[in-house]
Amino acid sequence: MWVVWRQQRSIVIAFALLAVVVSTWALIMGLHEQTLWREYLSAPCKGEFGGLTASNAKFCGGLQFSVFNSEKLNEVVIGIGVAFAPLFGLILGVNAVAQEIEQKTNRLAWTQSGSRARWLMNKYLTSVVSLVVILAPLCWLFSWWVGATHVAARITPKVFAISGFVEVTCGIFCFALAIVVGLLLRRPGWSLAVGVVLFAAIFLGFATQVLPSLASPSVAALQSTQLGMGSSSGFYSSGGAPAGSWTLSNGYEPKTEKGVPSTSLMNRSTNEMYKCEDAVTPQRSPTICAKHLGLTDIQLYIPGNQFWTLQSLEGGFYLIVAALLAALSLFAVRRAKA
Repeated sequence: MWVVWRQQRSIVIAFALLAVVVSTWALIMGLHEQTLWREYLSAPCKGEFGGLTASNAKFCGGLQFSVFNSEKLNEVVIGIGVAFAPLFGLILGVNAVAQEIEQKTNRLAWTQSGSRARWLMNKYLTSVVSLVVILAPLCWLFSWWVGATHVAARITPKVFAISGFVEVTCGIFCFALAIVVGLLLRRPGWSLAVGVVLFAAIFLGFATQVLPSLASPSVAALQSTQLGMGSSSGFYSSGGAPAGSWTLSNGYEPKTEKGVPSTSLMNRSTNEMYKCEDAVTPQRSPTICAKHLGLTDIQLYIPGNQFWTLQSLEGGFYLIVAALLAALSLFAVRRAKA
């Protein structure tokens, strides 16, 4: 165990220092934006600057500009937050197996009295503990930062991965993935590159194709007039899906429809709207066509109260796959060439 720690301590210390730097930067930014948002959401602005007296409208307009201006580097923080845990896990995993195999330092461990499985288990134990110790506080900090900066609703794909505990599970999954890839390719550089590509494909595929289908969507009727409003989860358009939700799609449904319409029904109704609008010249307005066809303009969304359910499902997915990869690696290491 001590030997494993000595092999990986430089990586762990480097990522720990990086985590401190990123946390400090995010904390300073979060406190600044939190102050601006608190002032903007309180009287007299209350999240808007229209419909106020001339003096208040000017004050609130300037305050809104300050809020927008303070968000310039938010995308950088989000990018660092999304990449930190996977990169940490992949580098640890590559160093644990592929690096040793290339340098042939694994031969000494594999020819001693301890088994190969025990050698690999020690690496899993030491590395997973290191990942959890560093990533758990960072997850908490990023979760606070998302709420403090009002950058987006925490359930939306933009910040979902850094708003709960999915970061930790991604790091563990990437470590197990790098172990398996390293046993197969036996080259650190190629193992890291393949690990990055595989994780990116799995991460994006799950977030865009699988996660939305795991939630129970709701329907909101769109109002003809929508206003941009500030809220505890950032700016959103009033008159549709509520603040703090994840908007999936817009479309039309018959006024007689109850509950959540099927995709085919929404597509059919929307196509009827387009045909109606293009039927005459000049084009009919959407309001006239909707009334003529008996359709309602709607928005499908996932309510914010399903956040922890989705976090558990995605986090559970990564942990289950990581366990399967660990089992596969323990089987493969017994048959690997020294």
